[in-house]
Amino acid sequence: MRNRSILAMIALALAMAIAVSLAFREEGSPKTGKERVVAIFKTSGTANAFWASIRDGVASGAEDFGFDVSIRAPRDEIYVDEQIEIMRGAIAEAPAAIVLAASDYHRLVAAVREAKALGIKVVCVDSFIETDDADAKVGTDNAEAGQKCGAALLRRLSQGSSVAIMSYVQGSSTAIGRESGLRMTLGSKLPIIGTSYSSSETERAYGQAKEILARTPGVRGIAALNLPTLLGAAQALAESGRKDSVVLVGVDGSAEVMKYIERGVIRDAIVQKPFNMGYLAMQTARELLSGKQPKPYLNTGSIDIDRANMFEPENQKLLFPVDGD
Repeated sequence: MRNRSILAMIALALAMAIAVSLAFREEGSPKTGKERVVAIFKTSGTANAFWASIRDGVASGAEDFGFDVSIRAPRDEIYVDEQIEIMRGAIAEAPAAIVLAASDYHRLVAAVREAKALGIKVVCVDSFIETDDADAKVGTDNAEAGQKCGAALLRRLSQGSSVAIMSYVQGSSTAIGRESGLRMTLGSKLPIIGTSYSSSETERAYGQAKEILARTPGVRGIAALNLPTLLGAAQALAESGRKDSVVLVGVDGSAEVMKYIERGVIRDAIVQKPFNMGYLAMQTARELLSGKQPKPYLNTGSIDIDRANMFEPENQKLLFPVDGD
């Protein structure tokens, strides 16, 4: 009899948990009455200007579209297992939607499918997964960004000049897309001496760039494919005294990147629109939850910024967005 009572209590507790979970999803946060959205980024580092700008866009979008948003991330984007656990923890809370920047193109697929099976809307922002399981994607066309890096190198180097690729995290959709676009554009015109991976750590990229410059004195171009990698490469190139003979181009912008462009250390930065990404991801979540069908992929675009155009008003606005504009 006692065992039956215990089983009955367990069954009642489970039923209540399910009811609370469903009510939580439908009615939103008990504190605010708003629908809850969990935004999961690739890194919790606050010093990264790119992710800080996406965070601002998400916060602004949450305010405009009436969401109670919680922003979470692993220690850094190399910790894919940690991001998967964060994703599964968010799923257990049954929010109305999850906005996900997937650290790994392949390994986040299962977690996204788990969310979808429970009726949670999923919007991928910046970094995507290999399947179409997410409801929508918002971000840069990374193959196009890589092509713009390649075009900048082709403009500035003579045919046959050797180029080093400095990437960041293997398995990230953004890294895969950028390198693919870069290689496609360079073709056989500029031979590639290899690809290194910085794990999105500026200090590691600095050491790798120093080694490239020392080991391959004939290198004439470097393409650094994200912000921490670009900053590390720029520091190494500035210290080497070879900024006039080695062309450094890269993806992403920040105040530090602009200083390096002014000094002629970085020749071109392919700058994304991270604030727009965050904001439009929240707008897309609102459309999904309102029963609308947004575009399956929204390309937020990128622009090539160099010393000739960096002070143009539109580029200044892009480089230094104001929250809410």
